[in-house]
Amino acid sequence: MRISLIVVVAMFSIFLIFAIYGIVTFDLSIQEMRKLLGTRNEGFAFNVMQDLDQFIDKRMTDFKDITKLNTVQNTLKKSNEEFRKFSDIRYFMTQQMGVELEEQPPPFMKDVDSEEITKELADFVQFYKDEYDYDVIEELYITNEYGANVVLGTGIYDYERDLEEWWQTTKNTGSSIGKLVFREEYESYVIEFGFRIDDDNGNFIGVLRVILTLDDMIHDFIKDTEIINLPNRNVILLDEQGRVIYSRGIQDFSKNLPQPYFEDIVNGRDVGTLEFTDENNQVKIVSYAKSTGYKDFGGFDWVVLVDQTSSSFVDEFVELRNSFLTVSIIGMATSVLIGIIVSFFISEPLKELSKMAESISKGKFSVKEKKSKIDEIKVIENSFNEMSQSLQKLIETEKKLVEVQARVKNERLTAIGEISASMAHNMKNPLGTIRSSADIVKRNAKGKSEELDQVLARMDRAIDRMSRQIEDVLNFVRVTPLNVTTISIKEILDGAIETTDIPKNISIEVPQTNVQLKCDAKKIEIVFINLILNAIQSIGNEQGKITIKIQEKDDYAIIDVEDSGAGISEEILPKIFEPLVTTKAKGTGLGLSTCKNIIEQHGGFISVKNNPTVFTIKLPLNE
Repeated sequence: MRISLIVVVAMFSIFLIFAIYGIVTFDLSIQEMRKLLGTRNEGFAFNVMQDLDQFIDKRMTDFKDITKLNTVQNTLKKSNEEFRKFSDIRYFMTQQMGVELEEQPPPFMKDVDSEEITKELADFVQFYKDEYDYDVIEELYITNEYGANVVLGTGIYDYERDLEEWWQTTKNTGSSIGKLVFREEYESYVIEFGFRIDDDNGNFIGVLRVILTLDDMIHDFIKDTEIINLPNRNVILLDEQGRVIYSRGIQDFSKNLPQPYFEDIVNGRDVGTLEFTDENNQVKIVSYAKSTGYKDFGGFDWVVLVDQTSSSFVDEFVELRNSFLTVSIIGMATSVLIGIIVSFFISEPLKELSKMAESISKGKFSVKEKKSKIDEIKVIENSFNEMSQSLQKLIETEKKLVEVQARVKNERLTAIGEISASMAHNMKNPLGTIRSSADIVKRNAKGKSEELDQVLARMDRAIDRMSRQIEDVLNFVRVTPLNVTTISIKEILDGAIETTDIPKNISIEVPQTNVQLKCDAKKIEIVFINLILNAIQSIGNEQGKITIKIQEKDDYAIIDVEDSGAGISEEILPKIFEPLVTTKAKGTGLGLSTCKNIIEQHGGFISVKNNPTVFTIKLPLNE
């Protein structure tokens, strides 16, 4: 296929895929944008709700601080002392009900200096009014422990409060918060707060009563909404019944019905998003955050909503999709034009370069290119020529190097093999003489000296170790024909285990599987002995276990030798079967190499893996 056609088809397909992708993923993108919009608006609602709870908590803290003033504490203590002088307090309070602030204080207050604290509370009320330019506090007064007003900034001087539910709640629980209600005398929605007043010893001495306007409580809330509100986005505040308290202004909500989706909000999480279609068939996204309180303030169970229609960003996506389709169509037409240009200026030179590369890959380095009119193609052609010459030199050098390395390695291994075989044969006879002499000494000296017995035992172990190393060398060097017989693998394993000195700290698990194998039993036994010895040396003096598994699969016998030892270094693992590679200070490095030679002589395979260490032997059953 010509490159020009490929370019045309590729570019045309790309723009076509883009066009299809733009259409197919339109709705998916809208959904993702709605999710992102909901998440963002959840953040808005949560922050606004937290600010509102924090603002109300600050107001409550300000009034709680008033209850701790020394003037308030002293005034209430004096008032309570005066009240205790009356024999019939209830009758007296009934007589004093309705006395206005401007009238003279009652007899029980004549000796109580409340003028200072009354003025202080009045100044406190006036400060808030001057600060916000509206009446923040509609009522503020303090009752003593009998429920009589004794200090106030606004309101009625003496009034019997102790029988009212809010007063009892405040006394018993420490505070009370009323419902948001409309008070005609204030022409505003207000909430009543009550705060218990205790002396330094925690004894109840009175109650502070304050009525705050809704304008004050949502003052900061309104500022937040002015920042967030957009033509298509509106911040709404609902009361605990789902009625709208605020929506671009304070609402007269007392007779309104709750929002239709309020039940879903109540049953949902503290922060979440609802999505529905309104009566104008527009998708609306309503994110909400419930009031969870702040510090000591437990919250009003109000809910902040961020109500937004999705039409604004959907329209933007429609415009973007149309633009995307237009660009895709222009791109398809352009791809055809580009294909024609590419075919004329690039396809033919590249075809020649392809032929040149194919020739080089076949070892023909003398091929010459045709000169192109394009400078960049010329640079590539020159690079091909230089690469061809360099490859030719490199291949010749590599051949010579490989031949030299192979010759050196073969000569080295041949020399090592001859020397090793000669040394092994020369050492075998003297070692046999030493073993015989040691046996004679051991029989004659047995039981005469404990120290001598230990020395002779060490001699036996040293002679065994030397014998094994000599056998390793001879087994590696000499390649003898196989003496094939049919024998059970378990029988070979049992012989290898009996031949090997197994420490008491190591247990060996051998399966009872009776798999018959055609092999040279003595050579396979050498393999098992080497693997078991390696496992013993890997476990060392720790408690350990060697597990041997046998199975038949696809006309092969598979034997796994697993140990619980420390494992093999990852650096040595890839070359573990090479000659003279060992991790043991006293090893020859020929044991596993001998195992590999024996297994391969039988037409099988041997491999190893770590964690845990497992040597796997795969032998043909009928070889």
